[in-house]
Amino acid sequence: MRKRTKSPVYDIAMSRTFPDGSEFLGTSPNANGVPKGPGLAKIRTKMFLLFGLLAVAEGGLIYLFRDHPKLFVPIGAAGLALGIAFTLALSGMLTRPILQMTRTAEKLANGDLRQRARVYARDEAGILARTFNAMVDSLEKTIRSLEVRNRSLEEEAAKRAGQQEAEAAERARIEKELRRARVEIDQLVDTRTAELSRANDELHGKVLETRRSEDYLQSTLDRLERSLEGTFRAMAMTLEIRDPYMAGHQNRVASLAVAIAQDMNLPWEKIEGLRFAGIIHDIGKIAAPAEIMTKPGRLTKSEAQLIKEHPRVGYEMVKDISFPWPVAHIILQHHERLDGSGYPEGLIGEAILQEARILAVADVVEAVTALRPYRPALGIEKGLEEIRKGRGIRYETRVVDACIKLFREGRFAFKPEAETPLYQ
Repeated sequence: MRKRTKSPVYDIAMSRTFPDGSEFLGTSPNANGVPKGPGLAKIRTKMFLLFGLLAVAEGGLIYLFRDHPKLFVPIGAAGLALGIAFTLALSGMLTRPILQMTRTAEKLANGDLRQRARVYARDEAGILARTFNAMVDSLEKTIRSLEVRNRSLEEEAAKRAGQQEAEAAERARIEKELRRARVEIDQLVDTRTAELSRANDELHGKVLETRRSEDYLQSTLDRLERSLEGTFRAMAMTLEIRDPYMAGHQNRVASLAVAIAQDMNLPWEKIEGLRFAGIIHDIGKIAAPAEIMTKPGRLTKSEAQLIKEHPRVGYEMVKDISFPWPVAHIILQHHERLDGSGYPEGLIGEAILQEARILAVADVVEAVTALRPYRPALGIEKGLEEIRKGRGIRYETRVVDACIKLFREGRFAFKPEAETPLYQ
């Protein structure tokens, strides 16, 4: 339940003290909170006494002048006039404070807060006047406070208005600068777009020119590669002219070596270097006498030693040519073996190039399969048997397995032609 707030007037009445410091004399609130005192009781007592005196006086006059009945009318008229005069005086005494408070209220209503009700006595009318004045004082104080607050709010509003105007001006300035910056950015973008378009056109032209140059270089490289391969084949034919039994040997070895390398998924660069090395891997035999190369019987120790020098001779022949692959070293190592039993340097294991290890297996298989002056052709099975015996000892296991798989699956076979295609 909401607590009831007491009014200032009630506080004044209950405190028995007015704002000017005066007190109610002889008054105290009754049970209903309304002050009581001698005012109304005195007026009633006076009225009763006065009417009583008038009645007694009139009765006395009537008694005194009972023998003169003609005087009753004047005496009654005098009593009536005296009662009327008393009534007017009493009504004036009662209504005067109210009229004065009414005029004061009208002046207050017109805005003159300096007006106060006049206090004529300490009766109920005086209490009402004092209470009215207390209300006016409180109202004036409230109005003054509101005026001060209003001025403060007006000053604050003016300050806020000034700040808002300054902010609005700043926003307008910023928007203006932003519009100017946007225009400059648009112009810059247009300029840069035009420059980029020109640069793109120039770049496109350069790309086309570069592509034409690349096509020309590629065609030149292809011609050089074909020329190089033709040179290698010419060198191989030089050896085959001196030794008819070597006809097609180098090409067939190169073809098998390339097929093994492809099955092992070697990079294209290694396969290409292996192919060129295979075509001329025996070029060093050109230094050996033809009589030794075509001798039908067993070679002597010195003759065999002379033949074993052909890898080094071949290396010396091509080592100064700037190949993009280690062709000279592949030729030098194609007779080396994993266990160090090969020649000319007796290399072991990983010291031998991978391309040389592949070429060694292909060389052995083709040599056993083909016809030689000192024996007949033994066939492909003998060749595969030979590398199977040396698997993991003289020849690399992966190379041997890839070679056998190629022949068993029918993906490779030697062709009798001297010019054998290398890529199957």
